[in-house]
Amino acid sequence: MTDATRSGSADLGKLRITDTDRRRIKPRRRWPFVLGGIVLLVVVLMMLLRPATVKVAPVRVGGGTPAETGGSVLSANGYVEARHQASVAARTTGRLAAVLVEEGDAVDSSEVVARLIDEDQRAVLMQTEANLALARARLAQAKAAENDADRRAKRRTELQGNNLISEEEGQSAETAAEGARADRQAADAGVKVAQANVESARLELDKTRITAPFAGLVLRKDAEVGEIVGPIMTSTTARAGAVVTIADMHTLEVGVDINESYIARLSVRMPADVVLDAYPEVHFPGEIRAIYPSADRDKATIPVRVRFLVPDDRIRPDLGAKVTFLERRPTTAIVTMRKSLRIPASAVRARNGEKVAWLVREGKAESVTISVGETQGTDIEVISGLNEGDQVVVDGAARLHKGMRVKAAK
Repeated sequence: MTDATRSGSADLGKLRITDTDRRRIKPRRRWPFVLGGIVLLVVVLMMLLRPATVKVAPVRVGGGTPAETGGSVLSANGYVEARHQASVAARTTGRLAAVLVEEGDAVDSSEVVARLIDEDQRAVLMQTEANLALARARLAQAKAAENDADRRAKRRTELQGNNLISEEEGQSAETAAEGARADRQAADAGVKVAQANVESARLELDKTRITAPFAGLVLRKDAEVGEIVGPIMTSTTARAGAVVTIADMHTLEVGVDINESYIARLSVRMPADVVLDAYPEVHFPGEIRAIYPSADRDKATIPVRVRFLVPDDRIRPDLGAKVTFLERRPTTAIVTMRKSLRIPASAVRARNGEKVAWLVREGKAESVTISVGETQGTDIEVISGLNEGDQVVVDGAARLHKGMRVKAAK
């Protein structure tokens, strides 16, 4: 073996690891790296799954309505009522013979709107009128007898003064005259009694005619021909026993109940904007007519009455209405405004030549294609694609994708 070979073998021998060296070398710890990887993975997943925070705004109805330009103070819902309204009933019990009006008919004060069967009352009236005629005839007889007795008594007095008859005969004639006078007074009283009976019979007959208490409009018929009606209510309803219901259409107003916590914001003659449920695009100007002096203890509310400034045929009793109380009166005329939806212009984005808006629904992002109209200030009109109350994204939409979890910024 050469010297070079021996030298290489010696060098390789130095590279061997002995058992002592193996025990001296410690194994490398790998668990910190594994733990760090797990933490990093969790952080990445949390960042990916965390909802994106975006700024949203509701889709609202707008368009410069009186409620917007007048400065809304408070809103409340109520119903149209007539301050003068009456359920007209008969003054006596009887069967309806005729109802002379229909719903929507205008009636004058004291106009007959219905009649009861009145044969009995007419018969009684005829009888009392006959008794009156008989009493007047008896009065005429009594007056004639009184005049004759007065003449006889006067003649006897003259004869007695000339001593042509006795005093007893003169007194007898005077007594007869006094009796005739008493008979005439009784007959006169009989006539008055008969007249009173006639008047009573006429009143009973008049009770069979049901009349309007004031001029107004017939809202409904509450009874039909053949039904028995009367002045006594037979149930707890306000119209029980009524024949027709009449309202003075010049006294229509809206009745609302205001929570007592907000009543301090209102005052009499405060302007208001009234929108009827039947005509949501029509705005009627109004003002507070009265704030009731007492509250409803059970509901903790105070009744408020709002009168209409301009009468209109579309205003009808019992229609639902929304009243918005205003800081100032924007107009005294009836305003018709097309109902339109509006959103901030920043919520509209362009995509493939279309207008889209991002919505937040059930915590997830969703894009919809919309049609827009004219811009007014910072808002833009939405013609289609959205509904009132939808939440549209106005800031942060650039990083959204469909189905992404989002939450509204506070």
